[in-house]
Amino acid sequence: MKKTLILSVLFIGIGLANAQKTAKVDSQHGTAKQTDKHLEIDGIGHNNSYTLNGGNAEVSGGNNVITINGNVDKLEVSGTDNTVYVDKVTRIILEGGNNKVFYKSSSTKTGKPNVAITGVGNSVKKK
Repeated sequence: MKKTLILSVLFIGIGLANAQKTAKVDSQHGTAKQTDKHLEIDGIGHNNSYTLNGGNAEVSGGNNVITINGNVDKLEVSGTDNTVYVDKVTRIILEGGNNKVFYKSSSTKTGKPNVAITGVGNSVKKK
């Protein structure tokens, strides 16, 4: 009995330790993975906020509402009906349909991000 209890506690401890090492989060919606300079969100129906201080962000899937606080060098959005709010962004790439990006500022000379759009109904607006 004691050996079983000790083994159970050991395995639970190992599982918790490994869960803390990874930045990847699996959910019923898909996955969200963030490292120091990279954010990757894939799936349907995410509604979350993240912080980046430089680096790249990728949002793919559908019906996601993502807020990114801080500065993003390159934001890529693909899929359908995604909405992304970002504080500061240099470059935006939109693919798919009906994706919307709202930004507050850009570090480019013009004050507007460099934008590449492929698809129908995609938009980038300063907010």
